[in-house]
Amino acid sequence: MRPYRTSLPLGLSMLAATVALTSASQPVHAARGFVDGIDVSHWQGTINWNSVHSSGIQFAFAKATDGIDYVDSKFHQNMAGALAAGMYIGPYHYARPSSYNTNPLDAANEANDFVDAIASYYQQAPDLMLRPVIDVEELPGVGGTSAERAFLSQWIRNFAGVVEQRLGFEPLIYANTNYAKNYFESNLSQYDLWLANWSYTPPSVPPASATGIFDSWEVWQYTSTGSVPGISGNVDRDVFKGTTSDMLASLLAIQPPDADFNADGDIDGADFLAWQRGFGGSGSLADGDADHDGNITGADLDMWQLHYGVAASQVAVTAVPEPVGAAWLVLAAGSWLALRCGRRSAATR
Repeated sequence: MRPYRTSLPLGLSMLAATVALTSASQPVHAARGFVDGIDVSHWQGTINWNSVHSSGIQFAFAKATDGIDYVDSKFHQNMAGALAAGMYIGPYHYARPSSYNTNPLDAANEANDFVDAIASYYQQAPDLMLRPVIDVEELPGVGGTSAERAFLSQWIRNFAGVVEQRLGFEPLIYANTNYAKNYFESNLSQYDLWLANWSYTPPSVPPASATGIFDSWEVWQYTSTGSVPGISGNVDRDVFKGTTSDMLASLLAIQPPDADFNADGDIDGADFLAWQRGFGGSGSLADGDADHDGNITGADLDMWQLHYGVAASQVAVTAVPEPVGAAWLVLAAGSWLALRCGRRSAATR
């Protein structure tokens, strides 16, 4: 996620200059059937987010934090600019599981720093905020492949648990094919994958084997040398496979609204009729599944009654405060002890 800076060649003729200007205003999109996105950090400098958005880029992820006690120098500027331009955007954290690998609370500490930096944006702009991401690019440095896998997987679970406890939704995991295949335990497949694989270019996609323990990817970073209007130099390019509606159903942190079954922006009698038609069956939000459990029940009607008469845009989120109680310490210490014992057993095999 740290692309090199380069400059594009300048045309030597009027025709070449015209072509260059045309290309600058309209980036080459991945392919039909994909939603175009980017991910950025301080490496991209100051970004013109209006230009980025108007060029056809529909979503972005911005680096928020790195390890402990570090906020990316451009994070708040990027968030403000992207949201002002109407861009869907989510924050990511660069994980450093090796930095304090003898501290059982390291993952929780990094996660709390991350949530502290990003929580307010989910309150300010819930209709534009994508789910947060844990960027996994480093190993903990605790031994061979088996030990690394066990340690890193537990570290990720601890990190993700804090994020979900405080924000109410799960993060995505950003990882390359090597990590997805070799360094993640199978139970991490409960999380959605943002795959980094630069061996393919849309519309060609990585094979199923490239996602390792995951069934598929939600977001795919296919290059670190992309070019987008509003950004000077290279930028990571990403895609979501599907429509914009599909992307929002998958990536939007707060699904708006819980009981707007016909997606017209209002929770009203028409939504009740949708629930009534679906009652007793199974289906999606459009069928009346307000709580997203796959079944249309009385609980979904309760959600409709709770929000009846409210516009979709008025459904808000409240962040959970940082956990500081003894229960969290006991939970983390217990997980760490189990991991240490497991790693010692692995070392004797």
